[in-house]
Amino acid sequence: MSIIKIPESELEVMEAVWNSQNPISSKQIVGIIEKKKGWKNTTILTLLSRLAKKKFITAAKGKRRTYYTTLVTEEEYRKFETREFFRKFHKGSLKSFITTLHEDNDITDDDLDELDHWIKSR
Repeated sequence: MSIIKIPESELEVMEAVWNSQNPISSKQIVGIIEKKKGWKNTTILTLLSRLAKKKFITAAKGKRRTYYTTLVTEEEYRKFETREFFRKFHKGSLKSFITTLHEDNDITDDDLDELDHWIKSR
């Protein structure tokens, strides 16, 4: 299956689905997102429809509600986004990536030691 980048709004909905038991009803998703973001019911249902068209979730009609199940896991999407970011902003260079993190103090010397240990143990 081919994964594509999704907008932040769709990612918010996916996070609600990922963090819930599958399948999850449209009513449950709407409740979660309304509480968290204050979005309207119709907006959330539109986003669910888009995610189903993009094959991130499946939709199964029940008697009174639609139930959604994930097709793309959170881990699969995280890996996709990480690879895209790494390729786009660092041209696939691990050195560029680590240097950027270290220069901005986002990564400590202890983190670098841990990374060094991880590399040597592979």
